[in-house]
Amino acid sequence: MRIILISLLSLVCLTSTARADEGSTNSLGFAAGGTYGLGLSYSHDTPTWGVQFTALPLWDSEDGGQVFGGVNVKRNFHENGKVGLYGSFGVAGGFWRENEFECDFIEATQTDKCREFVDEGWGVVTGPGVGMQVLFWGNMLFRFELPVAVRYSSDGTYGLSPIPNTALMYRW
Repeated sequence: MRIILISLLSLVCLTSTARADEGSTNSLGFAAGGTYGLGLSYSHDTPTWGVQFTALPLWDSEDGGQVFGGVNVKRNFHENGKVGLYGSFGVAGGFWRENEFECDFIEATQTDKCREFVDEGWGVVTGPGVGMQVLFWGNMLFRFELPVAVRYSSDGTYGLSPIPNTALMYRW
């Protein structure tokens, strides 16, 4: 959990140096992917730099749930008003906890014998990527990105894989 917080703070500090040039835009929509995270997404872009935040908390005190999120910093290489190419670096992660019950009915006593199982864990994905964004219908933005993602989770699995990112957002 500390690595996620440290990475998020580092990325926010890096983006704070990007000044709000003329032509900066904001976008709001949905995103999913290895280094984007999963959920509702907000993006602020200047002509040269951009930052995107994504989060999806689904939690219930009885059943548990999932919390996913990510931060992605991008550097615009070229944009002509309709199509843009960019490079990025992102950090995404999540944790989950699911409480499950398994019950056996005992006919002799006419009662249920129940056992609770808890499945919990966390995962982190980070890495650089290259992407393309397309502006259509005036204000709709579609992003597709292919990062080289390093992933690690609480069950000890790790790897290097291209986990695609995608986002559909309204831009103003």
